[in-house]
Amino acid sequence: MGRIYRKLQKIGGSLVISLPKKWTENYQLNAGSSIGIEVRNDGTLSIMPTIEPEDEIIEDESVLEANENVIWELLKKSFAGETKITILSEKEISKILRKSVRQYVNRLPNTEVIEETNQKMIIQNFGYKEIPTKKLIQRLLYLVANMFEDLEQKSFNDLDDNFEQLRKFYFILVIHIRTYLRTGIYVSSTSEFTPLKAMDYRMFSEKIVELAELLKDLRLIENVLDYYKEIQQYFNEVMDAFLQKDDKLAFKVWIKKDTLFNKANKLIGKLDYEDKEKVKRIMKIAQKIKDMSALI
Repeated sequence: MGRIYRKLQKIGGSLVISLPKKWTENYQLNAGSSIGIEVRNDGTLSIMPTIEPEDEIIEDESVLEANENVIWELLKKSFAGETKITILSEKEISKILRKSVRQYVNRLPNTEVIEETNQKMIIQNFGYKEIPTKKLIQRLLYLVANMFEDLEQKSFNDLDDNFEQLRKFYFILVIHIRTYLRTGIYVSSTSEFTPLKAMDYRMFSEKIVELAELLKDLRLIENVLDYYKEIQQYFNEVMDAFLQKDDKLAFKVWIKKDTLFNKANKLIGKLDYEDKEKVKRIMKIAQKIKDMSALI
């Protein structure tokens, strides 16, 4: 039949395209018939008529063997955008492996173990594709802002919860950007970045996660609290610069770090060893914030 070009149509929240009439007649396809769709590594789709009974057709499902590599395979399939992953074993899945699978699933975004037997675990992703990439970065920023407050208020359980939420949203963001850079296809419904911007987003979000890791293990004392609050305000400024797309504010954040470091060095001279180490950790947070400002 040769190559055919057709425009996408939007129906509800989905983009659809009609299939060539001659092709559907050749394979006796009607409304309600099933077809197979293969997503290839180069970003193209291959559509084929299916011959399996409908009750055996599984959409977007991967089957993995329950072995020592299954966690790595599970993560790869999740990053690739698989929505349903089944782990199977000829024997009973060990308690250790079962626990490891649950732990990693809990770290994945919008993902749960929906069915479990002695020899099978089914993992389902409940959707992330409609979340615009910039919204994901905004979510990361707000979670870090919450972590700053949690640390000041000594709400360490909330601090840990916000950190776990941040890691989940970071996983989604990685899926968006990796898929786009590999295939040129936008995972979310919003076409919002170029390859260069995608790399900036990736580096910006990595800095956010590194900053969050520093906050998670920090514990404050009275002697460093005032300086910590200055760094908290410093983070708020870089967050405002990103949300407002304000280059001038981003530049002010970038040059402000030297002033903050000078204050830190003066403070270190007055503290004992343990307190000095806390200030140095806060200085590392300030450095991450400066790095973020350069990517806005």
